[in-house]
Amino acid sequence: MTMIYKKQLKQFLKRTFKSKNYFALKILTFKKDRYLLIIYNQEGYSICEEGFEKSHYQFESSEEAMKKVMEKANIEFKRSHRLYTQFRKE
Repeated sequence: MTMIYKKQLKQFLKRTFKSKNYFALKILTFKKDRYLLIIYNQEGYSICEEGFEKSHYQFESSEEAMKKVMEKANIEFKRSHRLYTQFRKE
């Protein structure tokens, strides 16, 4: 698990989404009680939200997925300045 600052999240996601390999990325709060799970596979981008809201989203393009992740990150990680990330290639 690596720690990043919330300000670096967008740049980190751009770098991650740029690779065309399949992956699973989990972004957690510092206390690890809320998270966003992003899975990229042959079906597209899948985003699972576990926190204030529990929901699931499916996207075809990385731009739409990036917008939704940033929108949900601002809601889920409102007062967090540091975030943990778990990255796994599939």
